[in-house]
Amino acid sequence: MSPDFVVRPATAEDEAAMVELEHASAIHHASVDPARWRVPEIDAIARYRRNRRVADPDGGALVAEADGRVVGMVELLPRGFTADAGAARMPIPSVDVGLSVAPEWRRRGVGTALMGAAEEWAHEHGASRVILDLAAANTGALHLYERLGYEVHGLLMDKVVSAPASNGPGGVGSPALESYAHPRITGVDRDPESVPTIDGEKVRLRPLVEADREALLAVLRDPSVVEVWDTRGAELSADELIAGDEDWTVWAVEVDGRFAGSIQAAEEEDPDYRHAGIDIFLSSAFQGHGYGTDAVRTLARHLFEVRGHHRLTMDPAASNARAIRSYEKVGFKPVGVMRRYERGVDRNFHDGLLMDLLAGELR
Repeated sequence: MSPDFVVRPATAEDEAAMVELEHASAIHHASVDPARWRVPEIDAIARYRRNRRVADPDGGALVAEADGRVVGMVELLPRGFTADAGAARMPIPSVDVGLSVAPEWRRRGVGTALMGAAEEWAHEHGASRVILDLAAANTGALHLYERLGYEVHGLLMDKVVSAPASNGPGGVGSPALESYAHPRITGVDRDPESVPTIDGEKVRLRPLVEADREALLAVLRDPSVVEVWDTRGAELSADELIAGDEDWTVWAVEVDGRFAGSIQAAEEEDPDYRHAGIDIFLSSAFQGHGYGTDAVRTLARHLFEVRGHHRLTMDPAASNARAIRSYEKVGFKPVGVMRRYERGVDRNFHDGLLMDLLAGELR
């Protein structure tokens, strides 16, 4: 008897359903092991998944679909294909899998089918093993994996650490601890409120947020942007831009309240080389009207006057005459051609032009 579901590669259109599955999985794990698991908000899960795709761009995913609905998924992350020569553990090409099945579809063969498809995916991608980890309290999943032939080959052990009872050896105040600083471990602040809104003569630069995703994807798919932007595709570019990074800041460019594109600043904080770089892309509908020039001028002024930089750089394609003219209007000057600097959509490397602008040269 054939199953009443099909297993297929995941697509971008499945993401909302996959977020829901991960949320349901978190609820299950928190119920069986509340000391170690929690249930994040849906938006937090969506953001976490975007960051994870950026960190693991070579990963993949398969979904189980029934009557047009995604009822299960397995996510696949290649591991161990390379290793430092100094590492004692042998590198074993593997695929790390994460399985989630909708509660009402458990014990109906979905998990088994997804794991079988995951093993085929791993083999096709050159892996010799499939690996996974699970909570010891998750006995239902443990029985499934054991039935499929998975074996325990390692143990994760932990212990609750209590506060020291005294200031004796090794306790608080001991010389051993006084000589060591204990920084608090924190995540990088991604609060959009930390990114200022900056008004220019023609444009407004404001924080790029999740609600901009559809408009951002439309701009990234504009042929004029595809020609000069990230060759890895609109989805991954959008993930990276919305997720942000500790080394660069991203703004949306607005014209009369309409989403026109994005501008970014990367800041080098090493005092010996301190400077900032600017990059920008706009939809073709907003090109040729002075909006890009005003956006670059507005951000450059902010980087000089607020962030305290003395030098800014830009690196357009050497063949992008329109962009070069726009940046020259702001005061950027050509420094030199960087030969075969970046890869284009034709998969060939092309020259780039290094341009810079010093404080006092802004027009």
